[in-house]
Amino acid sequence: MKELTLNDVFDILPVRAKDSNKGSYGRLLSVVGCKYYRGAAVLSSMGALRTGVGILTVCSTEEVIQAVATALPEATFLPREELDITYIPKVTALLCGCGLGKDERVADIVKNCSVPMILDADGLNNITAEDIPEDTVITPHIGEFSRLTGISICDIKSDPESYARDFADRHNIMVVLKDYETVIASPEKETAISRFGNPGLARGGSGDVLAGMIASFRAQGMSSYDAAVCGVVLHGASADRCAKRLSIQTMLPHDIINDLTDIFKERGR
Repeated sequence: MKELTLNDVFDILPVRAKDSNKGSYGRLLSVVGCKYYRGAAVLSSMGALRTGVGILTVCSTEEVIQAVATALPEATFLPREELDITYIPKVTALLCGCGLGKDERVADIVKNCSVPMILDADGLNNITAEDIPEDTVITPHIGEFSRLTGISICDIKSDPESYARDFADRHNIMVVLKDYETVIASPEKETAISRFGNPGLARGGSGDVLAGMIASFRAQGMSSYDAAVCGVVLHGASADRCAKRLSIQTMLPHDIINDLTDIFKERGR
């Protein structure tokens, strides 16, 4: 199993061209957040914008839209009631989940999605494994993966690589299985592991930042595997730097964005 490094990420990431524009870097539609989890939408949007997506459209309730607009004036918005399947082909990737809550329309959106998709948290909790289209990236933690597969948490923890790889192969999707080490399983490439990250990420919101990052890279045209690798490694490496700067005990998910920008700066990006 391949252990990932930051060099793997910067070997993948293209340099932004001088003659590029916002259209060169994709358009991400994020169906995220509800009145109980407004911060999840903010955090996933931060992750997406800071990793370079050209246009981010947040589709949510009015309470969530207000929260994201206050934190991130760069985002654009689509009220949840205006979302229908005809809107999806206008974007280059779809992120679904991140504090979405219970939404009966999720299964219909997922089944009929015609663009690359990233499913996180409630994006997974609202569907079954059979609903997931091929080449989708899913980002479950162990508990969510247990619900999705019907396999006990104890069994998954005993061999996360094998279970993630088997699920990826059977459904032809990308599995990003989150735990203290993150396994990336692809039906086409070797399974990879990221040992970046620390217990400071054991807080609500950490996964939302990660999902936004992966979705951003996917919207920019990366393959599912490359987007997952870049998102997972940069997220974990930023968290490690953040822990040194603030401490494992006190760091918060939004704090790692500052460390993410430092990593890009040091690499001349």
